[in-house]
Amino acid sequence: MNKATLIIAASMLASRVLGILREMLLARAAGVTAEKNALDLAFLIPDILNHVVSTGFLSIVFIPIFFGYKTKDDEEGAWKFFSNVLNTIGILFLALIIPSFIWMKELISLFTSAADLPEEILDCATYFGRIILPGQLFIFAGSFLVAVQHTRKQFTIPSLTGVIYNLAVIGGGIIGSDHGLEGFAWGVPIGAFIGFFVLQIFGAYRSGIHYRFYLNPKHPDIIRYVKMMFPMSFGVGSMFAFEFIIRSFGGIFGSSGISSLNYAYRVMYTLVAVFGFSVGVSGYPDMARLVKENKFSELNNKIWSSLSRMFCILVPAVITIWALSFPAVRILFERGAFLRDTTEYVAKLLHWYLPASLGLCLQAVLVRSFYAKEKMWTPTLINTGIFLLTIPAYLFFAEDFGIYVVPIIGASGAILQVATMVFLWARQTGTEGMEHALWNMGRALASFAAMIVIAIAIENISYDFVRSCSLFALIVYSGFIGILLFPTCLGLQKAIGSDDAGDILNELLGKILRKSRITKKNL
Repeated sequence: MNKATLIIAASMLASRVLGILREMLLARAAGVTAEKNALDLAFLIPDILNHVVSTGFLSIVFIPIFFGYKTKDDEEGAWKFFSNVLNTIGILFLALIIPSFIWMKELISLFTSAADLPEEILDCATYFGRIILPGQLFIFAGSFLVAVQHTRKQFTIPSLTGVIYNLAVIGGGIIGSDHGLEGFAWGVPIGAFIGFFVLQIFGAYRSGIHYRFYLNPKHPDIIRYVKMMFPMSFGVGSMFAFEFIIRSFGGIFGSSGISSLNYAYRVMYTLVAVFGFSVGVSGYPDMARLVKENKFSELNNKIWSSLSRMFCILVPAVITIWALSFPAVRILFERGAFLRDTTEYVAKLLHWYLPASLGLCLQAVLVRSFYAKEKMWTPTLINTGIFLLTIPAYLFFAEDFGIYVVPIIGASGAILQVATMVFLWARQTGTEGMEHALWNMGRALASFAAMIVIAIAIENISYDFVRSCSLFALIVYSGFIGILLFPTCLGLQKAIGSDDAGDILNELLGKILRKSRITKKNL
């Protein structure tokens, strides 16, 4: 991994660790109660609004146009475009937030399929949603400031957004512990204001930002921006689809359905954030630059090399978490209102969610390759089309699979989306570097098939121990299994011919040897 990827991966990991800590506190305080379901449901409308203005994809739309000015040495035009798009889309976003705040309850009812949702959950979700909603304005504005810093290849301050955000939510929950989960809700706008807005103003100022109040909605580049934004606004990306399904369909599996799914999803999402997003986000500015310079052969090699190495490391991580699903959920959440039967339930859901991480991590890079070429409709139509096709499956198989239908259908859809994108990318752009990468990824999947048998055997052998031992013993056991499985899976990949696994093992061994030499010298 290069320096930028390491910075983003480290920040993603720190953010996800804090995110898991946040969920630990929520589990202790509320478990899978009605109030916890209400808090999870309260994010539904804010997330939909952020999706409509493409906040999550904002830098993807912004960077290619901004780079267009840079390649023409038009510094003045670049900052004029920045100001214009921030002001224009910001006014549009504000126009959506105000009525959403007023009709929050009606909108939550509209977008959830649980017709018999208890009134207490709906009222509580409405109250929490109105607290959370204003924070989305700070996230929106901050996303532009982050994008500007990314164009300068400055990743450190932008990478702190999630860390500050989660710290604020945790702090709100601790300070407001006497008021149920309300403190967690208040932590959202506070964290968004500090992490996404105040801190990013400082970072953007260091990048030489030039803002002015300039508003011209009819400017050609604003129209171009909206045209690029449109498919992502009204399409359904994979991560949004997963969260939407949890909140929309989770309620039909009982009052604990939404929260149980959400706990398992958050653990799986840590893998996607650390592996997929770190590679995708750090690599995107270079992808956009290579497209502008018409260096498509170099672009292909960069993309496939990144995917291959990421997949090589991801597979051992998935295997390790699979084998440690119950210990992980017990260590993270089982305390206070989060009881043993809930641990068993969430651990089984996590098993079914983990295969989805393989597809979602690949998607995080692949979609950006299309976006770098300004082919916004291609991944949007693929992801949205397959998502819409899977919706009847959620309903059709719900009776047979119960709540497990959510991760099973979600994972199947994510993998199908990746396969379709790979096929289309090869047809449209070429296959330089692709064959070698696919062979390495195939070897990683072969090791996955072999190691999953070992992971299941470890689960069965340790069944009684992990349920009866002390928390300290469980942590030691989990560390031992992780140390055993991760390098074993990499070694198996190397043994069956993966040069990526060989390179990674050599790099790790080299670092260990260097550190041991330094330690000996110090002694």
